[in-house]
Amino acid sequence: MRYPRRLLALFPSSHYAILSLFFLAGLEIIFSLHRFIPLLIGILLLILFIGIVLVRAEERGMFHPTQTILPSLTAFGLTGFALFLPTTQFIHAYFLLSAFIFFAVLKYGAKQAYPTWNWMISLIVLFVSLATILGWRFHLYVPILFIIGATFAVFFFISLQSLWRLAPTTSEALLLALCTAFVLTELTWVLQFLPLYYLVQTGVLVAFYYVLFHLVTAMFEGGLNRRDILEYSLVGTAALLFLLATARWI
Repeated sequence: MRYPRRLLALFPSSHYAILSLFFLAGLEIIFSLHRFIPLLIGILLLILFIGIVLVRAEERGMFHPTQTILPSLTAFGLTGFALFLPTTQFIHAYFLLSAFIFFAVLKYGAKQAYPTWNWMISLIVLFVSLATILGWRFHLYVPILFIIGATFAVFFFISLQSLWRLAPTTSEALLLALCTAFVLTELTWVLQFLPLYYLVQTGVLVAFYYVLFHLVTAMFEGGLNRRDILEYSLVGTAALLFLLATARWI
């Protein structure tokens, strides 16, 4: 009887699983029709956003508005990134993985009680969201001002939904999120002048976000020291060197 109880605990009454299955079905339908894809994606994301708000509203006192940010960005990033994948049998496995990640975000990543889950999943969500936006620039030659504005919004919201758990006040979380978004958006603009593949640019930005975010986290959790700065700087430098050494230059 222990295993059925665990299974029931995995699928709560707040319909995380149903919303994830709807996400999976929507992806399959959109990419099987091959017509009006932008319109259908917009409709799917709108319905998912409404569903996310309703699902979070079920939690009543446990609900915080910032908990809608990570699931919404997850749906946006995973759906947009699918546009750049080859339409082979592999894409169905990607849809299944996307639905699982979406479920994990709803179940664990967006809750205040699971900060580690949030920080881990946030990096994946940030990567696919930035890759989607920079992919528009790379493949569709979208104007740079639109790219800058979109990346700023992604950096701001992904930072805010994590930092509000750490910062003593909401104003501090907003200020730090704005500073993080501003710095990384400046880096995004600089990267547009380099002949780097858009996935490499995304990797560079995620590496910088990782270092900045964890330095801020260390500052809130016990005071920033030289060891923290050295450790995260070495991790960031190693990631950058690996990316640039294996990068696809265009």
